Amino acid sequence: MNWNREIASLVITCLMLLTFILLIIYRKKLGKKIIYFILAIGLGTFIEIMISVGWWFFHVSNTVTVYVIGTNLGVFLLFFIYFHSILEVKTLRVISSIFIGLFLLEYVLSAIFIESFFTHFPFFSYFIQVVLLSGSIYLVISQTFNSDIILNLSGYYPIWICVGLMEIYLGVMPLLIMSNTSHKMMNANMFFIILFLVNVIGYSILITGIFFASAKFGLKK
Repeated sequence: MNWNREIASLVITCLMLLTFILLIIYRKKLGKKIIYFILAIGLGTFIEIMISVGWWFFHVSNTVTVYVIGTNLGVFLLFFIYFHSILEVKTLRVISSIFIGLFLLEYVLSAIFIESFFTHFPFFSYFIQVVLLSGSIYLVISQTFNSDIILNLSGYYPIWICVGLMEIYLGVMPLLIMSNTSHKMMNANMFFIILFLVNVIGYSILITGIFFASAKFGLKK
C-alpha cells in the first residue's frame, strides 16, 4: 500500500486548525476556562504548521526538540491547567495540583538527567506524562458523573475533550510501546496509518462536541 505521510500530516494539521477556529468561534458556549484548551490546541497547531513548513521548504527532518519543548511541555501543561480550572471539588483540585507538580518535576528531571532528551523522542518521559494526563481526565470525569451534569452529558464540552484526548493520546500509546520495543513488530506504513486514524477520530470528536455543547453548562463558573 502506497501511504503518503505528507498528505496524512497535512490532513491532521487541517483538522487541528479547523478545531482551533471552531473553538474560537463557539468559545462563549464552551465555558469560561476554555481559553486554556484553545491555547493548547492553538500551540499544537502552530507547531505542526511550523514543522510542515520546515520539512517542505527547508528539508528540516529532525523536529524532536520542537516537539519535546512545544508539545510535551507547552501543550500538555495547558491541558493540565485547563482540567484543573474546571474542577470544583476541593479534594479533586488538590489531587490535580499534585499531578501538575509531578508533571513539571518529571519534565525538569528528565531534561537534566537524560542526555538525549532534546534530540531523541523521550518515550519513557512521554509515557509518564500521558499517565498523569489520564489521571487529570479521570478527575474531571469523576466530578461530572457525580453531579447533575450527567443528566445532559452531551451538552457538557469538557467530557468531549476528555474523550477526544483519550483517543489521541491513549490511542497512540500501544503503537509507541510496540515501536519502542521492536522496530520489526509493525510495518512502518501500518504504524502511520493507525496513527493517522487515531488522530482523525480524536479531533473529529473534539469538533463534533463543539456543536453539541450547551451554553447552559458552558457559562457555569
